[in-house]
Amino acid sequence: MAANLLEKLRQMLLDMQHSGRLSHIEPGLYDDARAYIEKRKTDYYDLKNPLESRAGGLLIEEIGSVTETVQEIFSVRTRQILDLAYQQIEGQYFDKDEGRKMLPEERAMYERIINAIEECREALVHGEAAPFGGDGAAAGARGDEADGTPEPRGTPAAPVPRSIRSPYALVHIRSDVESFMGMDGRTYVLKMGDIVTLPENNADVLCEHDIALNIRLNK
Repeated sequence: MAANLLEKLRQMLLDMQHSGRLSHIEPGLYDDARAYIEKRKTDYYDLKNPLESRAGGLLIEEIGSVTETVQEIFSVRTRQILDLAYQQIEGQYFDKDEGRKMLPEERAMYERIINAIEECREALVHGEAAPFGGDGAAAGARGDEADGTPEPRGTPAAPVPRSIRSPYALVHIRSDVESFMGMDGRTYVLKMGDIVTLPENNADVLCEHDIALNIRLNK
């Protein structure tokens, strides 16, 4: 099953890269991949000496390969959806068949991108509205200018907190780690032998201190 799943994902990715067009994928693809990865992690933890056994090493490689391939599928599809959004904004031809190939979550992302671009264009090009914060955001910007600038009207709206996004790395934890807050805003409690995906910056720090091993796999 492992070989079949990984081969299926890799073939799907290859087709996407060659066609350059958004393609149909099964609605449960990501759910199936996550479930499979969790199953293989359970298999790994069930081994008597996973760090020293060949079976443990093979499971780590398998988990890494599936994780990497799914992430690349997501990245390719996201770039394609961004291209479709730009085409629609610019009034270019939009293939409705490609639009129907989006997953519900991708469709929601696509519509938000369209709205965000429209709001920004109205604000910057036409000066008709202030995006993502209304008059408060514009007033706050004016208030930072040199002395003599009129005081902003009203109280600037507080910025909406956004989680920090960063690339992720698959790592193998080599010793217990005290709980810490990752760059993505999540709290991590790690123990020796865990196989986890961490924000790349956090993973680099752990690897530098020989606490974790970054699993880098060639496709």
